Amino acid sequence: MIDEKEIKEAEKNIPRYLSDNMLMKHENNKQYVNFYKDTATMSFQVAQHLYTLSTDKELKKKCGFNEDFECFLWVLVPAYYGMFYIANAALSKIGIKVGDKIPHKVTQDALIVYLLQNKKLAKKLLEFYVEAKSEVLNVMNITEDELLKRFEMKANELIATFEYQRKKRGEFQYAIQSPTKQQIAKTSMERAKTFIQEINSILDKL
Repeated sequence: MIDEKEIKEAEKNIPRYLSDNMLMKHENNKQYVNFYKDTATMSFQVAQHLYTLSTDKELKKKCGFNEDFECFLWVLVPAYYGMFYIANAALSKIGIKVGDKIPHKVTQDALIVYLLQNKKLAKKLLEFYVEAKSEVLNVMNITEDELLKRFEMKANELIATFEYQRKKRGEFQYAIQSPTKQQIAKTSMERAKTFIQEINSILDKL
């Protein structure tokens, strides 16, 4: 949940982000809106394909995977990135661009200050974003800084390196049974879909 403490922290952080170029305000940043929108769409489509690949026996066979193959936990990563990129599309629409340093935390704080506080973003949607980010960091057993470095890759590279990355997952993944993992993936996709649709619906109003 987004509480007053987090809101006050975000408000305190924004001036520092701006002075350190972790956040930049300029009319030219509006040119990135379509890039972020397209990337958000692509990311969510990757999540959908990974989910389908985990549930469709014929597709598994066609792609050369064993019948018991599943990659439900990997659905969380591109689903979250769909939310991350559409959030940045909204920020770009009002002339704000997030820098390369801790972009996930900066994006979250910017959403709070520039959209939530200005009543342009429903609180529930922001909570979706925070929950998704937390799940990805937990599932992949990495820090926020590592998240962008490790997973900002083309969709085909993500799928091709799945087996390698799967072996490096933490104990959290191995303790979850497949039916539970499928439900986590399904919830992640539903949440991302709602977030992306709602942000898209307010983009023209920003």
